[in-house]
Amino acid sequence: MAEIKNKTAIKILKAATQLFAEQGYDGAKMDDLCARTGANKASIYYHFKDKANLYEVVLTRLFKSIVDQVITQVDAQQEVVAKLDALIETFAKTTYQNKQMPATLMREIASGGTHMPVPARAQMQRLLQCLKQILKAGEQANLFHTANPLTIHFMIIGSICFFNTSEPMRLSIDSDIKVDPG
Repeated sequence: MAEIKNKTAIKILKAATQLFAEQGYDGAKMDDLCARTGANKASIYYHFKDKANLYEVVLTRLFKSIVDQVITQVDAQQEVVAKLDALIETFAKTTYQNKQMPATLMREIASGGTHMPVPARAQMQRLLQCLKQILKAGEQANLFHTANPLTIHFMIIGSICFFNTSEPMRLSIDSDIKVDPG
């Protein structure tokens, strides 16, 4: 993916990343993006062919950044269990620091992935492939039971994304405020 250097395009990407995280693909309106960036639609469409292209660039960049960090940390480990720990811990930390990623991914999952761009999906497949290699090595070393890698992938990724996106709800549930249930 080509590096984007134009200041206006970068400003549009940053605002679009937040807008898509908040509203999802269907809920995000280009008028709202114009209001957030001060750019007009012509400027947005000059830098990005259309809304779908903008969404593709946003998600692919967001997912790739996180997956690259996860794979780097996994590859730095020698032991199988340490590799699995690195995958989980790095994904959890990077998505907590980049809250737009889990929010956007959860919106995509809820909508059945109808707008998930192929390049963004490819980033998630890279993460799945990394996990498959870890699980296979763990099975061969008799450290792990045989399991469906896709199921494990969704259990890890889904749980972490749900945890990150549910923070406001978790904080209100865990508060000391007494709610009358009846």
